[in-house]
Amino acid sequence: MSKRIIALVIPVLFLCPGIITAQKQSKPQNDWKLVWQDEFNGKSLDTSKWTVLIRETSKHGELQYYVPDEVYIENGFLRIRSRVRKYGSKEYTSGRLDTEGKFAPVYGRFEIRARLPGGQGLWPAHWLYPQDRNWLMEKTMEDAVAAGKERLIPEERPWYTEIDIMEFLGHEPGVLYGTMHYCDYDGTRRSTSGTWRSDVDYTMDFHIYALEWEPDSIRWFIDGNRIHATANGIPHIPHYLILNTAVGGSWPGDPDSTTVFPQYHDIDWVRVYRKENYFPEE
Repeated sequence: MSKRIIALVIPVLFLCPGIITAQKQSKPQNDWKLVWQDEFNGKSLDTSKWTVLIRETSKHGELQYYVPDEVYIENGFLRIRSRVRKYGSKEYTSGRLDTEGKFAPVYGRFEIRARLPGGQGLWPAHWLYPQDRNWLMEKTMEDAVAAGKERLIPEERPWYTEIDIMEFLGHEPGVLYGTMHYCDYDGTRRSTSGTWRSDVDYTMDFHIYALEWEPDSIRWFIDGNRIHATANGIPHIPHYLILNTAVGGSWPGDPDSTTVFPQYHDIDWVRVYRKENYFPEE
């Protein structure tokens, strides 16, 4: 089945997480101009845009091994599959891909149309991460704050930021999170977050998760509804895009007897816009 971008909204029911039958829709974004996109219409992942991660370790106590064969194109959709599977030291495999070194904008509107995996222990996310992160300088800043010597922090501070466009815990089917972790002017690490609660089950249908990043603010949206906004800690350096599903970890907890595998994180498209007044034509 191939996908079509259509002007009418056609309601579609999704009765089985293993079957993809979605129709997609799009609308103009006012003064935002489309500059990058992947509609996943090919037979395989476009590796000029994406890199698929291979990783065993995680810093949040997660249980998955990220392996390439859990990320694939099917019927014009990107699928990230999570399943029970012994691999290395792990009991689960899942997928993660990113645009590091291939696409890392400063500012923009990011849209991902996706249907999320569900169940206890599932942790899908769409997020942005700095292209060039200065770990040594961050440690210097933290040490200065701990010693009460903020005055020693350089005037040109290397901002640490992680911008979570969307995070979701599989055992909370109607709750979404939009968060930014950042380094304050005094070197202190902080977070700002918004939570969206509704009667919608985000594992049953496709929805549009969006973020608008501008020089003076960042705003989070779900299907056009604003989740959160902040003017604090705004980064001004390139960030690349990450799509993944973690299994287990300190936040969602581990899968239990109620969790059904395999689970699928289905992504219809990814689109990135920018405003021309921020980026004059060369």
